Amino acid sequence: MLKWISICCVPLATVFIALCSGLALIADASPAAPSHSNVLAVIGGSHIDRRHVKSFFSDDAKVLETYVVDTSTGPSPPILKMQHKDIPFYYVRFHGFADVAASDMAGNNFVRMFAAFHELGVTHIIAGATAGGMQPEYRNADLILSNDFINLNYERPSSVLAEAGIHRPGIRSVFNPPICPDIHEVLYELALENYTLGRVYPHGVVVQDDASRYETPAEIRMYRGMGGDIITHNVVTEMIYARQLGMHLAVVNAVSNPAVGVRPFTRDEEMGVADKIAENVRPIILKALEKLYHHQPECGVVCRGERYSGQIVEEQAG
Repeated sequence: MLKWISICCVPLATVFIALCSGLALIADASPAAPSHSNVLAVIGGSHIDRRHVKSFFSDDAKVLETYVVDTSTGPSPPILKMQHKDIPFYYVRFHGFADVAASDMAGNNFVRMFAAFHELGVTHIIAGATAGGMQPEYRNADLILSNDFINLNYERPSSVLAEAGIHRPGIRSVFNPPICPDIHEVLYELALENYTLGRVYPHGVVVQDDASRYETPAEIRMYRGMGGDIITHNVVTEMIYARQLGMHLAVVNAVSNPAVGVRPFTRDEEMGVADKIAENVRPIILKALEKLYHHQPECGVVCRGERYSGQIVEEQAG
């Protein structure tokens, strides 16, 4: 009893100091938990998905589950929930196209894919594709981290917001630049460290035109004169829709062939180069997911859009 009394009579200040010291030791011994995590997604394209040999990006990580999201415009393409190390992410094969020819000119796959991403809360996306190199200095397997685009494909809906009935009132999409500079920087640094198949270009203008055919030499000369560097058929739609939804997206493009009229090439040569590109690009994207999972965005209004309160219309007197 006396012992109990003597302990209780210890000054309160001493007890408080001891408790604080104990809590500090516990805090020092426990690893700091990350305060932020992103919802990641990878959109497959010819740079990582090789459908003719049934080789996909999903072969390189663990598939946990497959979703089909019922969106306002119809069922989404299959969305795979995957995991690389301890990093969860979503993945859609080859731009969400269900058919081998990838000839859905209406663009329903893109609208439904991004409507599903919106419902799943996706924040960061890595996309890409192989492309035709319009610049004569480009060589097969060169990596182009496109940071701007020219869109000449008008068959697909221009606004995923309007098409899917998604509302972001008071927000103006900004396309300067049309890719997330944060993800772009991560991809560029990793490519410099890990890509050995060809040269790595930190920027480029990707042109997207009619997806139903290859271009003519005259068209390529015109696109190059407009400022285009590479030509492809799907990533620009993805860049536009991600920006309209306020998502962070950057792309990895790789030259699988010279554009028509630049130098001769065969379809077999193009496919063979693209197979090697996929083997080299997949590890880079997986490393990028590791860096982006807890990444704090620093791009400001570039990706999420600029907020505005209204529009003032000045009436002319008289």
